[in-house]
Amino acid sequence: RAARAALGLDLDGTYVALLPGSRHGEVARLSPDFAATVAWLQQQRPGLKFVAALANEGAHRTFAAALDAASVRNRVTLVDGNAQQVMAASDVVLLASGTATLEATLVKRPMVVAYRLSVLTTFLLKTLKLFKAPFFAQPNLLAGRQVVPEYFNDEVRATVLGPAVLTQLERADRDQLVQTFASIHETLRRDAS
Repeated sequence: RAARAALGLDLDGTYVALLPGSRHGEVARLSPDFAATVAWLQQQRPGLKFVAALANEGAHRTFAAALDAASVRNRVTLVDGNAQQVMAASDVVLLASGTATLEATLVKRPMVVAYRLSVLTTFLLKTLKLFKAPFFAQPNLLAGRQVVPEYFNDEVRATVLGPAVLTQLERADRDQLVQTFASIHETLRRDAS
C-alpha cells in the first residue's frame, strides 16, 4: 500500500507490474508481446490494473508505442525508473530476464520471466551449444529448481504469458514461494557494501 501511495496508484485492486527491460533491443523485442499480454489479460480479467517501470526515455517511448499499437495505452500507468517500488506495488510481475528478476525475488513477488534474443544470437547459441544451464531466470538458478515460470523466444507470446500471469496471481503455494525467496535472500545476504 505504501508503494502504491508513493506512485500515486489506487490503493485497492490487483496490479500487474510490467518491466520490459532496459536495453533498447531487449525492450523492442519484448514490448509488442507484453502489450499483447495486457490486451489478453484485459479480456480475461477486466479489473486488472497495470503499471510499467521503464528504465530510460528510450524504453519509455518504445513501450508506449507498443501499448498504442495494441490499443491498451490507457490501461497502463507508465513510471520512469522506480522498478523496485513498482514491483512492491504489484501483486505479480511480468518482466524481462535479467537483474530485475533478482530484484523481484528480493521484493518477494511472484513473477513470469520472458526473454527474446535476436535471430543471430539464438542461432549461435543453438548451433554452438553455448547455453548449458537448465534455467535462465535468476530465481530458478539460485533455487536450483524452477520456482517461477520462464519463457524463451517463440514461447514469448500473449497466449502463453497471459495464462502464466494469472496462474502466478492465483498460486495456492504463494506462502511457500515467499519462503523460497526469503531463503534465497538469506543466502545472498553478506556483510558487505
